[in-house]
Amino acid sequence: MSLIPQIDLNKNQVSASNYSEIFNKCFVNLDEELLLPPTALGIGYHDYKGQQYLNNTFSYGEFSAIVAASKTKKTFFKSALVAAYIGGRTSDYFPEFVSRREGEPFIIDIDTEQGTYYAQRAFRRVAEMVGESYPNYLPFGVEELNDVEIIDFIDGLLQDPKYKGKIRWMSIDGVADLIDNTNDIEKSVKVAQKLKKWRRENNMHINTVIHRNSTTDKATGHLGSFIQKKAETVILLKDTDEDPRKKNTPIEVIQTYSRGAAFNPFHFALNEETLPYTVNDVDAWKELKQYKDLVGDSSKQPKEQTIRLLLIKMTLKL
Repeated sequence: MSLIPQIDLNKNQVSASNYSEIFNKCFVNLDEELLLPPTALGIGYHDYKGQQYLNNTFSYGEFSAIVAASKTKKTFFKSALVAAYIGGRTSDYFPEFVSRREGEPFIIDIDTEQGTYYAQRAFRRVAEMVGESYPNYLPFGVEELNDVEIIDFIDGLLQDPKYKGKIRWMSIDGVADLIDNTNDIEKSVKVAQKLKKWRRENNMHINTVIHRNSTTDKATGHLGSFIQKKAETVILLKDTDEDPRKKNTPIEVIQTYSRGAAFNPFHFALNEETLPYTVNDVDAWKELKQYKDLVGDSSKQPKEQTIRLLLIKMTLKL
């Protein structure tokens, strides 16, 4: 006969001192006037009681997620967010992005997926959009590190006296690489808890990038599920043309989850310098692309064709 194992009811019991500390830390005083977490970066505005307010899309002390399938320009969009937070000329590409950066904080940009060459290309894109190099922008390509080493590196970076308390934005492009199995529930919970701990203790915004499930619009694995549940903002990127033979088609940007006012869906594409920018009229963009493919260089075309090309371009800027 098998014996039923005895359960020690006193094991892992909270001590009286810890209980008191947790009680005071977690109690919510309904009479206290709490302020909305300050905005790090907002996308678009909303109306409330006759006033217009910036959407609190990315707050300090919170984290967000970009969810997208492979090859849907998620790294380009991540770069746009980093550039927009820095400021500079990024508003020329995404006028609806508004930064609330103060001072000269450190900005961490971590790429876990790409090799050094392609990671550097993505990091340089930030400076190109801003119009100059931001001295406190620190990019890291950690593709060679395993999941444990990546977490240890981030822990060390955030505790480094040179940067501790001075980092206000951190991007993790490939957050799934912080775990060796995205379907491992226990490890997924630990990574989600790490994100919460990092953003809370450093009062910074953490923007993560994770792949979309192959059959749904949800993020991959148990890790993706936990991140979507805990994130302040979840953004879904969707290609407007599912034909893989068609390159650089506009990408739709949808805020699928939000604790505050959500921005209206919009589209972006890449310009001739492969920098992302807002597309205001997708149909006009596609017409222009089709026309360019047919006639080629407008400078070598008859006058009436050049005029038509200019009219389409003007429509895109409206």
